[in-house]
Amino acid sequence: MQTQDLIGKHYTSLYAGSHGNDLLDAAINADGTYQFACQETWLAQAHGQRRRVEISMHALKGENQQLHGFAMVVRHMLPHTLLQDRLRGCERRFRLFTQCVDDAAFCMLDPQGTVMDWNAGAQHLIGHAARSIVGKSFATFFSEPQRTGEFPVHLIQTASRDGRACVGCELLRAGEGFPAEVILEAIHDGDGTLLGFALIMRDRTQSQLAERRLREAREQIVHAQKIEAMSHLTGGIAHDFNNALQGIISSLELASLSLDRHHAEQARRHVLLSLDAALRAGRLTQRLLSLARRQACSSQRTNIAKVFNAMRELLGRTLGDGIMLEVSFPDNLPPLICDSGQLESALVNLAVNARDAMAGHGHLAISCRLCHPGDSSVQVSLDHSHDVYVEICVTDDGPGMCSETRRRAFEPFFTTKVEGRGTGLGLSMVHGFTAQHGGAVDIQSVPGAGTSVLLYLPCDSAGMDIAPPQQPKKAPNLRGYRILVVEDNQTIRESVATRLRQLGCIVAEAATGDEALSMLAGNASWDLLLSDLDLPSVDGYELCCQARKLLPKLRVILMTGYAESEWHDFKAFDNAMDALIKPFDMGELLNKVQVLLQPAE
Repeated sequence: MQTQDLIGKHYTSLYAGSHGNDLLDAAINADGTYQFACQETWLAQAHGQRRRVEISMHALKGENQQLHGFAMVVRHMLPHTLLQDRLRGCERRFRLFTQCVDDAAFCMLDPQGTVMDWNAGAQHLIGHAARSIVGKSFATFFSEPQRTGEFPVHLIQTASRDGRACVGCELLRAGEGFPAEVILEAIHDGDGTLLGFALIMRDRTQSQLAERRLREAREQIVHAQKIEAMSHLTGGIAHDFNNALQGIISSLELASLSLDRHHAEQARRHVLLSLDAALRAGRLTQRLLSLARRQACSSQRTNIAKVFNAMRELLGRTLGDGIMLEVSFPDNLPPLICDSGQLESALVNLAVNARDAMAGHGHLAISCRLCHPGDSSVQVSLDHSHDVYVEICVTDDGPGMCSETRRRAFEPFFTTKVEGRGTGLGLSMVHGFTAQHGGAVDIQSVPGAGTSVLLYLPCDSAGMDIAPPQQPKKAPNLRGYRILVVEDNQTIRESVATRLRQLGCIVAEAATGDEALSMLAGNASWDLLLSDLDLPSVDGYELCCQARKLLPKLRVILMTGYAESEWHDFKAFDNAMDALIKPFDMGELLNKVQVLLQPAE
């Protein structure tokens, strides 16, 4: 319509149809100065067309409320309608999306935590139909102890304050708990007003199962790598062990001949040589047992010097004659907070990788030094909760790595070796080992200039200034103590019992655990039980437990030929118990006996 077509005509002539004066009457009767009447209708257009509009009318009145006229606003409804349609479409699509997701629960909560709406995934996860849960507090999802501890309230408070709360917890389904991840997101209006919360819940049962299986698989891989390393060692170990046995046999034969000729001093010298060879043979077996054992990660106080000295023997055979091995470390290093067996396995992995990179010929150096998190020479981030770290550096003069290889070196299954020569898990396991113990690992390499792998492991600050243990007395006064020696190996049993008798102890001998229990029950005056761990019928550990029930004050020393680290599995050790690792010399045995029977005051 043109302007001239409207001037002088009644406003209802705009309508497409007869509507009377409803809007006019509503505007006149509107309460308040700023109130107006509003109406949606169809507007007549030229050529008989219509358009949907919103007409609002405001009565114009003077100070004495005398009516002067009306202000009328006509607004085209199409953009507004389209916007509403879009909003409804978005809402419909979002609802379809949330309803179709059944492996995650979506809930809408009001600011107090009351459930306003939820999807099919929530019904599947929690086990409640919407009609039975809408209008109730989301605290219903949690167990009674969590509700009592106001855990849901804390979640609401955290999400209100921080905008988001994410926790792992236990939720209820049909009265049974299951592990879940809960995310609470705060939803605000444009002016910052809190409208409520979006609650997302996921069942973590399967993910925890997968994590456990992955952890078990990693442990299996570590063990397999140890067995692979042992396969490289067995030939050399057998050679060295046979050499040690030959030294023992030859020295004892010479000692026997010297005694026959009454050359006591020569006999004594040959016996000492035999003893030294026997102890070296024992160290070989301990290294094999330590490398082969299968156990979970534990944070122990590990003596670096002891590990490095052992690795000299171990790696010397693993790497072969073509590799020149150099192992160096400063004196008086503090103990590390790590598992010694896993540290040995990590060093074997790095050494074997270096040997393969050098094609079996070259120079390999293993060294270590103390460092601190703030040192400029340390190029990786270290946790400042530990003041002192040990940097273990394994350096080869092989071909080195390019930047891409360095970047991917710690990825599981990534390897530069030919097919069938490597799993690509060695460096990944080394990285995992250092991370588990609060450390870090770094690779420094240039193509053509060799590679250095640096392990950073935290030190035990409590052991930084530990004084060296006092040397025990050579001939302790043990006269009168009653000791029961339990050992199924007759040679060991008789030799230990004989030495104790020489020092004045009252010694009884048993070959089995059952026999030992009978002897213990028959006399309540025993001072010490010295038993092997691996016994027929009743093993040494069970014997110890039963003996302590009979005689609570009984001192116990358990002997074993297994690796020293196996003793970390026993939780019952106290000041009245100790372990003795075979092979041992009599001086070590007597020291432990004296410490238990004659504790320092």
